[in-house]
Amino acid sequence: MLEAFVLGFWIIWSSDREVYPLSESLWFTLIAVILRQLTAFDLPIIDTYWMIFNGIVWAFAGLIFSIVGRIDSNFIISCVLAMIAGIGYFQLLQHLPDCLSKFLA
Repeated sequence: MLEAFVLGFWIIWSSDREVYPLSESLWFTLIAVILRQLTAFDLPIIDTYWMIFNGIVWAFAGLIFSIVGRIDSNFIISCVLAMIAGIGYFQLLQHLPDCLSKFLA
């Protein structure tokens, strides 16, 4: 939930400014990894699963930031995009581990 909130806040903060989707999504992914590990009180096990998981998170964040950069024209649209992105990100984090474990099995 915290990561989805950070994504939504970042999108609202990106209102009326130039968005650099790849670099901003990379920074968001790094912040998300740090937050995820701090809340779990555990060091990450960096393996194929971890890399694919965070690569998909980075791609999702990049897609969201690209959409925000293209269609963001006022604050209300930023708020709606932040809500949609937060819900989508939360759902992605809920269902991605099961899909990846089936894919990598």
